[in-house]
Amino acid sequence: NMSGVDYAGVHIFALNSGDMDVTNEAYPDGTGEKFEMTGMCLRATYGRRVTNRLRIGVTAKYISETIYRTSMQSFAIDIGSHFDTGLYGFLLGMSINNVGPEVKYDGDGIEFECEDTTPTGYCAQITEFFPLPLTFRLGLANYLMGPESKIIPTKNHRLLMSIDAINPIDYTLYGAMGMEYAYADMFFLRAGTHFGHDTADMSLGAGLQINTKVFSVGLDYAYVNYGILDYTHQFGLNFRF
Repeated sequence: NMSGVDYAGVHIFALNSGDMDVTNEAYPDGTGEKFEMTGMCLRATYGRRVTNRLRIGVTAKYISETIYRTSMQSFAIDIGSHFDTGLYGFLLGMSINNVGPEVKYDGDGIEFECEDTTPTGYCAQITEFFPLPLTFRLGLANYLMGPESKIIPTKNHRLLMSIDAINPIDYTLYGAMGMEYAYADMFFLRAGTHFGHDTADMSLGAGLQINTKVFSVGLDYAYVNYGILDYTHQFGLNFRF
């Protein structure tokens, strides 16, 4: 919190798939070699409260991804807004994500054996540029319970319900719905699901937030069902000043 109306933040997201089997046409059950997928996103965010009902924010991010012996790096921007409709406590959110240049993969992993016409005996496949998954999101949220709730005003209990419509450029429109219960802004329980998505399904989560006069620190955990991609464990750590 930089002032009463200006906010800034830094986020780091990291992903590691763990070891997976390398397969090809000759060895569909695995060659005996292992590989892993890693991803990292470093984000810097600035937000401003324009009025007592409207907030806007911009995030610049650096993206890096490695699969086997290929890698990709790029930059992108996210833009979002948060509007208090003034109607029964409903909040309206909109965002557009991954506005940036096209990217492509490079590295030894796209090389293949070819006739010995090169010094190494390998030829590199030419990979094409492709766009980042530009995504538009529209959501509604309401505090069904809480100090600011228009339905059940309470002091120490909060119950937030939200529903999103998500439209990626490379996928069909799908939806998501979730709920979060909070006690004393310290203990959190979460549940959510997706509609019309080919892998993402139910998710459960919990969080702990410790607040002081100077800063706050939070730990979050989520257990997400990705269908054929199996379950994943996701952890988050945040600091606020």
